[in-house]
Amino acid sequence: MNRRMYVYLSVLVVLLAVCAVWSVGYLADQRAVAREAAKDLTDCRRLADRIQILRHRPAMAADRERQSAELSGPIEQAARDAGIPTDRLVRISPEPARRLGESAYKEKPTRVSLRRVALKNLVTMIHALTDPTTGLDLKSLRLTATSRETPDGTWSAELVFIYLIYEPSGTRL
Repeated sequence: MNRRMYVYLSVLVVLLAVCAVWSVGYLADQRAVAREAAKDLTDCRRLADRIQILRHRPAMAADRERQSAELSGPIEQAARDAGIPTDRLVRISPEPARRLGESAYKEKPTRVSLRRVALKNLVTMIHALTDPTTGLDLKSLRLTATSRETPDGTWSAELVFIYLIYEPSGTRL
């Protein structure tokens, strides 16, 4: 082989080596991009799952005050489901909404009175009503022992359930 052939072969080997080094660097960069894309995909799927969960959850605050039947119906149903006879549910009385400080929210309490109920049934009813899907929270609970003549382990209960209403101070309820 002559000298010119060695020069051509040397240049070709050097170009192939440069091309191989560049290819390895490019491959490493693409792997890093693929790892970042996989991480982004995982984040997107996690956020999509979170959106689905939040989509099926009730709003934190109602946009209007609920009608009396919208409250009494679920309360009566929860009492029946808990095994509390309807004659033991003495009263369901909505109270006026009160603004929470300087916020755009109002708190709407509803007072529920029960007589001669077992604690197990009462707790079952409260648990059903404070489920996140109802939008109700228990603000207060007052238990009173029944008279000594009825030693059946029943109690009288005064419950106050609340829900929030979103109402900026410029609008009326």
